[in-house]
Amino acid sequence: MPSPMPVSTEFYLSETPTERDRRIRDLFDTLDRNKSGHLDAEAIRKGFTQMTHLPARNKYVNELLDRCDTKHDGYVDFHEFKAYKRRRETETKRSGNSITNQGHRDGNGVIDFHEFKNFLLLLPQANMSEVYRYYQASTRLSPDAEVTIPPTDETSSHALGYLLAGGFAGACSRTCTAPFDRLKVYLITNQNSSVSLRQAITRIYQQGGWRGFFVGNGLNVMKIIPESAIKFYSYETCKRLVATTFGYDDKDSIPTTARFMAGGTAGMCAQFSIYPVETLKTRVMSLQREGKVTNSRQHSIILDTIKSMYTKGGIRAFWPGLTLGLIGVFPYQALDLGIYETLKLTYLTYMEEKTGGTNRQPSVLVLWACGMISGSIGATSVYPLNVIRTRLQAQGTPAHPVYYNSPWHAVQMTYKVGGIREFYRGLGPTLLKVVPAISISYVTYEWSKRQLDIS
Repeated sequence: MPSPMPVSTEFYLSETPTERDRRIRDLFDTLDRNKSGHLDAEAIRKGFTQMTHLPARNKYVNELLDRCDTKHDGYVDFHEFKAYKRRRETETKRSGNSITNQGHRDGNGVIDFHEFKNFLLLLPQANMSEVYRYYQASTRLSPDAEVTIPPTDETSSHALGYLLAGGFAGACSRTCTAPFDRLKVYLITNQNSSVSLRQAITRIYQQGGWRGFFVGNGLNVMKIIPESAIKFYSYETCKRLVATTFGYDDKDSIPTTARFMAGGTAGMCAQFSIYPVETLKTRVMSLQREGKVTNSRQHSIILDTIKSMYTKGGIRAFWPGLTLGLIGVFPYQALDLGIYETLKLTYLTYMEEKTGGTNRQPSVLVLWACGMISGSIGATSVYPLNVIRTRLQAQGTPAHPVYYNSPWHAVQMTYKVGGIREFYRGLGPTLLKVVPAISISYVTYEWSKRQLDIS
């Protein structure tokens, strides 16, 4: 027969002074991992993360430090910590009594299941849509349909690990989908607008065999980690600058609009920094006419291309079409993020109505679908900018022997050749690589995170 219910919450709170001191000492020692005898902000932050397995925000760390540090020396010793804990326990007990008084009806000081259930029913509803608004995707598509790892609050706490995981995932994804990228550049730079996808595949194979489909992939893989590192650093710097300028508690407390601007700025910084590598990759791909690449070693072609570019145009030759690349960052990001969030929330609202709010989180398949649709629409919307940029980068090569006076001249010449459709040359291979790129990147990224113990 079950024992009778206790008539007071004191049954659960009975503790001798010695036991209380020992418990507080154990908690202090858990936070004081260096055994220095005092706590600072870094010790508290690391202790919280170790205890909860969640990153501690600077806001809460600083609040705790301010409340405990009665000497105002930036450190908390055990006596200060003990005094704070006793104050907090008194406040907590008072709050607990208040909740108990609101929750129970029979006045015995104990809340049973039915009273607790009725009390919870009065709380605001938390549905899937509201919870999922804070969900962040692991990967994103770039305007070129390349899978990238976006900088987030989570990645900033283990930057090196996420950088390595993202680098490996990107290398696998880009290598496996390199033939699609090769086809895209071939179609964009080819002067004959009537060349079909099948003809492009045949000619690339005739000129370089199966290796011809991977020309320039080494450069594409090489830029992954530098690009991601610049994005991470720029994103964190922008968030910190916004928090300092507008008086937010810390960089992780800034609003969504500020995060969007920080992400766009980080994308522009990364685009500017790795743009010479992108230009070099495009020109190396555009050299493959009549066996020019396959007759020499790849690294010799790269060095010769660098020398030729510098001789003809100096340092400016490495940044043709940069303005177009930078202009496309924010529109693409706005479309991608907006469509992605709209699709997710529409799906969640539908599932709530269908299941009465009892359904679990969206499956990976749903997230893939949302990411692929939003990324594809975003990439299509800014694709004309990428076509002009690619032609500016490839001008004067065997694949694209035309020269342009300016981006506007390139726009005029492109329209003259094939009208509006000419601005979407190569879009097919770009969209075709979305599904395998996201799939391969997801699998390798999650595997890498588990291997690096950051999952």
